[in-house]
Amino acid sequence: MKRFLGFFLMVLMSCSSLKVVTDFEDTTDFSNYKTYGFFQNAGNDLNELDVTRIIRVIDTTLQQKGFKRSDTADFYIDFSSKKSDELPRTSLAIGFGNVGFNNAFGVSGGIPVGNKKVLEVISIEFLTAKKEQLFWQAFLESKVKQNRTPIEKEVYFQKTISKILSTYPPK
Repeated sequence: MKRFLGFFLMVLMSCSSLKVVTDFEDTTDFSNYKTYGFFQNAGNDLNELDVTRIIRVIDTTLQQKGFKRSDTADFYIDFSSKKSDELPRTSLAIGFGNVGFNNAFGVSGGIPVGNKKVLEVISIEFLTAKKEQLFWQAFLESKVKQNRTPIEKEVYFQKTISKILSTYPPK
């Protein structure tokens, strides 16, 4: 059942488009960065469980790209998550019409149904180990349910972090 739920959530989340915004120093030679580590306070605005989830996804994704985690890293990774309330969606419709000699006028409104959603921005930054200078940064903004289950969080982080890291190294 958990597998089905996870698969269903992944399919459902794939319907929304996620756009990654990146910024980097265009003179950077990205081939110099082969090993990475995490800042001790990476994700300090998240709870410990979410930090563990994000680190796990970053580790897996970067290792699949050929990078290695090291205590003597070439670069360090910092990440954060910021949430803000999404503006409520309301609707208003006004209609006019006539049938024969009768005129009609109508007004209707809509009430949002379902879980409240929030805007979440996940950002990842890569900084040089020697001078701690930022050389690559990316973020992704998405609408998420305010109250998510652990499985929903796992699927969400897998999708968003993988999408962000698909833009590294820049081509």
